[in-house]
Amino acid sequence: MNSIDSRVKGFIFVMITCFAYGLMPALTQLSYKAGLSVSTMLTGRLALGAALIWLTILLRRLPYKVERRHLGFLLFTGCASVVQMITMSESYRYLPGAIVSLLMFLYVSVVVVIEILMGRERFDKTRIICLVCSFGGLVLVIWTPGQGIELNWTGVLLALTAALFYGLYAIGLGEKRTRALESEVVIGYMLLPPLFFNLLRCAAAGEPVFPQTMRQAWYIFLLAFLCVFVAAVCFCKGVKYIGSSNAAIFNTVEPVIAYFAGILLMHDKVSSNAIWGGLLILGSVIYLNLEKRMTNSQGEADNLS
Repeated sequence: MNSIDSRVKGFIFVMITCFAYGLMPALTQLSYKAGLSVSTMLTGRLALGAALIWLTILLRRLPYKVERRHLGFLLFTGCASVVQMITMSESYRYLPGAIVSLLMFLYVSVVVVIEILMGRERFDKTRIICLVCSFGGLVLVIWTPGQGIELNWTGVLLALTAALFYGLYAIGLGEKRTRALESEVVIGYMLLPPLFFNLLRCAAAGEPVFPQTMRQAWYIFLLAFLCVFVAAVCFCKGVKYIGSSNAAIFNTVEPVIAYFAGILLMHDKVSSNAIWGGLLILGSVIYLNLEKRMTNSQGEADNLS
């Protein structure tokens, strides 16, 4: 009964994460309509989100001290998120949020390719098929002839760049010493590089650090609370209850939420090709996670025998 309760709790936490991240594209685009620049939006969102994360760390008295070399690694990995956050946020100016979310899920394929090149994962036909399906899904997502929808190639390239750097960021999260830390502590440190970078970016561009109107402040609060604090904490709890593989599989609900949020809040239009392409990408992501989990389970069984 307790294991069932744990799975239910984990599922609920991951669904909350999907809901929060699924709202992020529409909320970001609404913040732009309210007059926020990318730099000001990111600075406000990251500052408030980091404050909430570190407040949680202090209130829960989580151990946050790390070795100096490992701290350098965490901050360096956080630098990958600088590129990812900026390119993803910029892509929302050119593409519907659901399209960005679908393209972002290609980060799983990026991780698989890099881990194969690094020797962490084996090179086999199954993974090649999944990677080919992901690429085919990408082609379908951006191929919209005769459907009255034209995607901006600048937005597509920005979203793909975000997926690449999010893949690098995810590999950093999988490092052995990093996995041993409390997830909130890891997030707290990795938020620092993008926060300081965007503070400098605001200063260099002469853009305001703080929102100028109540409407802007409201969107920054929603983005920080939902998409940084709630999403990060709930995902950490979800992984604790059901494991990272199951959490990644359930997390594929996020583009669906982004799709409906974009229609309801931004009146987005998504082509039928994008839907089919999204199914190919998400199907490949799910199978890659399932296949990896089954391989790990088989390896553990062989070790026991």
